[in-house]
Amino acid sequence: MKKAFAILTAFIMAFSFASCGKKDDLPTTIPQTDDYSETETIQEPDDIITAESSTAESTETSGTTAVTVAADPSEWSREEIIDFYKKAAEKSNPKAKSNQVMVLNELIINDGDGALGFFIKILEPAIASVIKKNALNFDGITGGFSALEAADVKSIKAYRSGNDTVVEMTMKNQTDGIHANEHEGSVGHAISVLGDISKVLAEFPQFKVDVENADIKVNYVNATVKVKINENGIIEKGTWKYTCDPEIKHLDISGIMIDKADAKIDYIITVGGGI
Repeated sequence: MKKAFAILTAFIMAFSFASCGKKDDLPTTIPQTDDYSETETIQEPDDIITAESSTAESTETSGTTAVTVAADPSEWSREEIIDFYKKAAEKSNPKAKSNQVMVLNELIINDGDGALGFFIKILEPAIASVIKKNALNFDGITGGFSALEAADVKSIKAYRSGNDTVVEMTMKNQTDGIHANEHEGSVGHAISVLGDISKVLAEFPQFKVDVENADIKVNYVNATVKVKINENGIIEKGTWKYTCDPEIKHLDISGIMIDKADAKIDYIITVGGGI
């Protein structure tokens, strides 16, 4: 929900300025923001160690949760890797310290044409700044991981790195409408998504937003999970990320018609500084 609130705060701010701009002169200065860059691509570690035996197993138990570590995780099935990840996520919850950041990479309103498109272009640095500065620290592991299943995953692998086990997953793309659950779907299971945007819009009573007559799709693409799990079954480091690609048509915000809006926003959640 925090994700959607940050985005809609930025968009509402833009529409507010645009509405005022119909009566006032155009702004003479462009809002200044700090520079930002996309998350660097993480290279796979070179020190992958293969265990001598593929049959030996050890079990680490905490309360009612048992994490089974086979000697050679590269030989695990998809289901075994997912089960291992879910148990590690559960065991790491809620003590893990997570950090969420967002980066606006693209924003186009009404194909960039007309007065509204011009205003949005002028305000794009400020919108990017609002989204970026809505970083969030929270306790626990992201996503509805307890419901994660093999059908959610496009590709998956596990391997040794020293005494740790690295799990990498690429999730299947997900598309939601205005009403959704942040922990449902292939990406929602692995990484929480925006959820029900209509509930967030209720936080802006000063704006009349007609979402029910709009055509809204929120696409979640390129979702990946990479975590390092120690020998005690705890997630020590991890990076969960995806690109949110909303498509909005025929959205009326207090009389301002958004015929078409496209954006690309990167979500990055890290534990232990990421991996």
